[in-house]
Amino acid sequence: MTARSPRQWRSEGFLPFRLEVLTPVHIGSGDVLSPLEYVIRKKNGKARLYRIDLQSWLMRHGSEQSVQNIIATGDISRIRRMLDEKVDEAAYAVSSSPIPDLSLAEDLGQALGGALPKSKTGDVAAALRNPLDNSLYIPGSSLKGAMNTPLINWLDKLGHTSLKDAFLADPKRGMQDRLREMFGSISEHAMQALKVSDVAAPFSSCAVVRAREKSRNPQKPGTPKPPCEAIMPDCGDMWGRFLLESPEGTPAITLPANGTRITLLQLVQYCNEFYRKRFDDELKNFYQLPHFQEVRKALHEAEAKITALNGRDNTTMLLRVGHYSHVESVTVDKNQPRTRKGKDGKPMPSGTTRTLADGRLPFGWVLLHFCSPEEYEAGMAEAEAARRASVAEQTEQIHTLRQKAEEQAAQAALLKHQQEERRLAEAQKAAEEQKKREDLERRMAELPPEEARLLKLKTDPSEALSMEIFNEMKKWSPELQRKAAEALRDCWLALGKWNGKQSKKQEIKIREVKALLA
Repeated sequence: MTARSPRQWRSEGFLPFRLEVLTPVHIGSGDVLSPLEYVIRKKNGKARLYRIDLQSWLMRHGSEQSVQNIIATGDISRIRRMLDEKVDEAAYAVSSSPIPDLSLAEDLGQALGGALPKSKTGDVAAALRNPLDNSLYIPGSSLKGAMNTPLINWLDKLGHTSLKDAFLADPKRGMQDRLREMFGSISEHAMQALKVSDVAAPFSSCAVVRAREKSRNPQKPGTPKPPCEAIMPDCGDMWGRFLLESPEGTPAITLPANGTRITLLQLVQYCNEFYRKRFDDELKNFYQLPHFQEVRKALHEAEAKITALNGRDNTTMLLRVGHYSHVESVTVDKNQPRTRKGKDGKPMPSGTTRTLADGRLPFGWVLLHFCSPEEYEAGMAEAEAARRASVAEQTEQIHTLRQKAEEQAAQAALLKHQQEERRLAEAQKAAEEQKKREDLERRMAELPPEEARLLKLKTDPSEALSMEIFNEMKKWSPELQRKAAEALRDCWLALGKWNGKQSKKQEIKIREVKALLA
């Protein structure tokens, strides 16, 4: 087989666009946020989920005894409550998202706390995020995949053998062989001619919503699904670009079978026809029903924009991307999804349930508005400036708050150390005083009562005891009277009642004591 000539990328193939989100888009990362990875905060009647940097928080606070004690229990509920009480979300949040449904915020806040059934774990399906700044984005592979299906659908209608017939004829290889006829082998696949960039979402775009399944039958409950992070409508401009191979200067996808070239205008037409039909069918089969009226009302603006598309509009492409896009949006016309039979005995035209964000809006509808390179460059520059400013502001805020927290922690540690030093000093002083009292009591026990009282007066000067001894010492022996005089002098010196001006009664007592000491 002759090797294919190299791809021909030219400036004509640079096709920028502005992406508009019509309904919530959830591009799952494959991970879930457990209740130990976020905290819920409510303020002014609104709620937000803060994804926390648990590792950094533990590095700062993990050595605290109260934290260690709770972690040692292994009780997830207690650990979750501790994080909810202790984590400063302003200092340790890596991202935050509003929770429009306050009842969802309440459920997530109570998860693992014993108030909810065990089935409600508090897990949140995480969206795909840029690891550098934690912003959400729609990968180019998701957009390109959403374009593949309409193109396959068009080729399937033109082919001599449909994909379904090929599969029925040869379940093992029939469908793969038919797709190879359409696009060529994996190494030279025709869709390699189209490259689609990732599309970054503004930081304010994310919200946490319920993924609520509603049935056509209002009496039938939907299958429970975890809440998820989603890019929300009216989040602001998002920018991306196609690179489309441009042989002979015309951007196109060249099919291998007969050299047919699919231009951008044709691809837009195939996508709009395919997804417009799916949107209309969903309106008819679900949102016209009485118990879906709230959804129809919430979908009014998106419906107006989608139904305004027509065959002549080649500057806007309708796509459905991400999770909960439903089977009809990834199935070609000749291979309608197998559904249960209706009352007429024929298979129903679509599934029987829809998964809705907060029970109000379907997931996944977006519009790609093709624009000039100048508009794209200006939009990207503005978005990048906003991203840099937001990252810088968040980084500075986190740095400032963590530095403040470190200073407060250092001050608290110093205060604790000083308190401990005072406690130890007071304990040592109390021990010394106790020892002195014990020594005094022991020595006093070994002496006659009068001398024991004199020893106590010398050790612990007391005006009351000195008056008692002064009045009683006249009955004592001369030797004991002299010892009493010495003890009284020392006591009154200590109490300031020996020198200087004293009362007349005190002066008389001092003269008598001095006479005994002469």
